[in-house]
Amino acid sequence: MTAESIMSFRVVTLKPADKVAEALRIMHQRQIRNLPVVDENGQFVGLFGIRRLTKLLLPKAAQIKGGLEDLSFMTDEKSEISHRLKAALERPVSDFLEKKKHLVFCKPSASFPELLELLEQTPDTSLPVIIVKGKKKKLVGMISAWAVLEKLLLEMSDLQTLEFGNHDQADTQK
Repeated sequence: MTAESIMSFRVVTLKPADKVAEALRIMHQRQIRNLPVVDENGQFVGLFGIRRLTKLLLPKAAQIKGGLEDLSFMTDEKSEISHRLKAALERPVSDFLEKKKHLVFCKPSASFPELLELLEQTPDTSLPVIIVKGKKKKLVGMISAWAVLEKLLLEMSDLQTLEFGNHDQADTQK
């Protein structure tokens, strides 16, 4: 089983200049947490995710690397958080992409164990599936952690059906 046999081929994408408001509308409508961003040539640019946006809503002290662990003393009111969100909604998604050095992706040929390892490494719940040719990265699909688990469960249920089916037939013949 490879990434290609699990991935979703029909992927909704964003352009770098698309506004965060539009991205959130799509994410809410489709109930997805991450959207790949591709340029005008269809080359993969990055991943826009809800996780990056929620980090932006945190107080500045919490956003600093190694920031504060206990924020209970901070008085950020909902109005301040709403103000930060409103400002972010008009910005392009390119301002909120996962940093390339932190972005985890897989190739279509990635094996099932590789997928599990990559999903464990990423803070997100999905992986872009990319074909790399030189410096070009072409997005060919997406894989969610749920799709991987679902594929495994389906295969297990097929095995159980076969095992139980054979067992049931043997019992009825007695």
